Amino acid sequence: MNRLKALMVREYWENRGAFRTTPLVIGGIYVVVFLMGIFTFGYFDNEFHTLKEAIQFIAQKTNPGDRAFAIQMGLMFNSFLFTLVLAIVVFFYLLGSLYDDRKDRSILWWKSLPASDTLTLASKLLSAMFVVPVFFFVVYVLTMLALTIISSIVVLTLGENPWTLFLGLTNPFKPLGMLLASYLAMAFWALPLYGWLMFVSAVSPRIPLLFALVPPAVFAVLQIWIDFLRTFTLKTNLGGLIWNWFANSPLIISGGEHNGNVGAALGIPITDDFDHAVTIGNMLDRLFSVDMLMGLLLAAVFLAAALWLRHRATDN
Repeated sequence: MNRLKALMVREYWENRGAFRTTPLVIGGIYVVVFLMGIFTFGYFDNEFHTLKEAIQFIAQKTNPGDRAFAIQMGLMFNSFLFTLVLAIVVFFYLLGSLYDDRKDRSILWWKSLPASDTLTLASKLLSAMFVVPVFFFVVYVLTMLALTIISSIVVLTLGENPWTLFLGLTNPFKPLGMLLASYLAMAFWALPLYGWLMFVSAVSPRIPLLFALVPPAVFAVLQIWIDFLRTFTLKTNLGGLIWNWFANSPLIISGGEHNGNVGAALGIPITDDFDHAVTIGNMLDRLFSVDMLMGLLLAAVFLAAALWLRHRATDN
C-alpha cells in the first residue's frame, strides 16, 4: 500500500501541470469572465440599463423557489468546462502513461525500482480514476465559492440582501455532492475506455493518438459499409455502441426535459436504457447493470494486455 501511494504521489509530481495547474487556470478564467460581465453589464443588449436594476428585478419579481432551482442547476451546469477539460486531461494522461517512459528510454530505470509493473499500472489507473477528478472538483468548488463571495459583495453594494436573494435559498452541498458522485461513478463507467488507452499506450511504437482513434474509426466505418461484419451480439456498429455508452454515462453533462422533468441530466437523454434524472440511485443502476459488467470484462482484457506488454517492454 505504501508503495502504491508513493507511485501515485510520483504520478502527481510528474503531471502536476495537468492535474493541478489546469483546473486552477480554468477557475481563474471563470473569475475573470465573471468580473468582466459585471463591469460591462450596462453594455449588454437587455431590458435593464444597470446591474442594479437587474438585481432589484430578481429580488422583487422572481419566485424564491425558481431562484433556488436556478442556483442548484447552475452549480451543476457551470461545471461543464471543468468536466470537458477533465476528460481531455485524463484521455491524454492515460494515452502517454505507458508510452512516455518507453519514448524517453527511462523504462529500465523505473523497472529497477522496488515496485512491480502491476503497482505501476495500478497507480496510473487510480490517478486517472480518482486523483485527477478530485483535483478538478476541489478547484471547481473553490471557484464557485469565489464567485459567490464576489456576487455577495456586489449585491450588498447595490443595496440588496445576498442572503435572502440567493445565499439562504438552497443547500449547495446537494448539487455539488451530486457532481462529485457523478465524477466518481464515471470513473468506473469509463474503465473500458481507460483500459483501451492504457493498452494503446503500452503497444503503440509511436503516435499513440493515431493508434487509439484510427482502428476503432476504421472498424466502425467497415461495419457500416459491409453489413455482414456485424456480429450476432451487437445491435449496431461500433460507433453506435460508443455513442450509446456515452449517452448512458452517469456523468452530469446535459440538461433539458426528460421524463417530464426539467433540469440537469445524466449522460444525454436520448435513450431509454436508463433513467437520466440526476439521482444517486440512477448512478448506481448504471454501475450494477449488465452493461457495466460487460464493460468491466472488456476493461480487464485491455488492462491485462497492457500489463503483459509492460512486462515485456524494454527501452527499445
